Amino acid sequence: MHTVAPRILLAISTLILAACSSASPSPSPSPGPEETPGASALLRVTQLQALPPRETFGWLPSIVITLDGRVMSGGAVPAIYPGPLVAPIVERQLTPAGWATIVAEARKAGLLSGARDFTSGDVQPGGVTARLELAVDGRVYDLVGDPSRIMMCITAPCVPPPGTPEAFAGFLARLVDLSSWLRGELGPERTTVPAAVAILVGDPPKPEPGLGGPSIEWPLAGGFAAFGTPLADGSGDRCGTVAGADAVALWPHLQAATQLTTWSDPVDGSLHGVAVRPLLPGDDDPCAALVEA
Repeated sequence: MHTVAPRILLAISTLILAACSSASPSPSPSPGPEETPGASALLRVTQLQALPPRETFGWLPSIVITLDGRVMSGGAVPAIYPGPLVAPIVERQLTPAGWATIVAEARKAGLLSGARDFTSGDVQPGGVTARLELAVDGRVYDLVGDPSRIMMCITAPCVPPPGTPEAFAGFLARLVDLSSWLRGELGPERTTVPAAVAILVGDPPKPEPGLGGPSIEWPLAGGFAAFGTPLADGSGDRCGTVAGADAVALWPHLQAATQLTTWSDPVDGSLHGVAVRPLLPGDDDPCAALVEA
């Protein structure tokens, strides 16, 4: 078995903020699922890196705008050790005018021209890229680019040429702080309980004197032996998804835990560690790559 090392993705929060363009709202309303077949969200940004699936298990999308206009992302995490096991999920309601403004920005950046690759082909092996999915004009744009290609300017205005890697990175950077350019188009921030969470169960974290805190009893019936599916690597670790009422019941326990918290099995008293991936609307199941041979 392997020790579980939870990781919460801080992808977009690490991008350099840049005010690279201004937006002109369009009167068109936000599309619904019937207008964009196959769309799971209006917008989604995820980080990509050539790492084993276990290493990226806890990586959240940087931002998701749901089909009904909720802007969702991981909330702020205190800079303490041990950190929380899972970051809070926060959301704000976006107006149709706000979505139209975001679409106008993407169009102005040349991201809706039909090109898909905005990396220029020079990303270093093992480097980080970003995947941007946009549901616009009845189709889903699935784009990839280099989030580090922020255009550096000495004088304003600082507007990268449309369709360039810099335009792609600049658009992602603007998504970091939507409230700075969508004033009045975003509702108040609130925390939310995800509809489902994926859980990776493994060995307990290595104890550190005075830092681990008390164990938490696994609150779901049947204990860990009845949870999820064994991993394909033969480690004996397990991965599964918790949804509905079970997810609501489990969430407060997950929020109370830290990266060093051990979890006791209610059936046999054995200790385990868990990694957690809150599932936002439209997310794929991160367990699939671990349990399939």
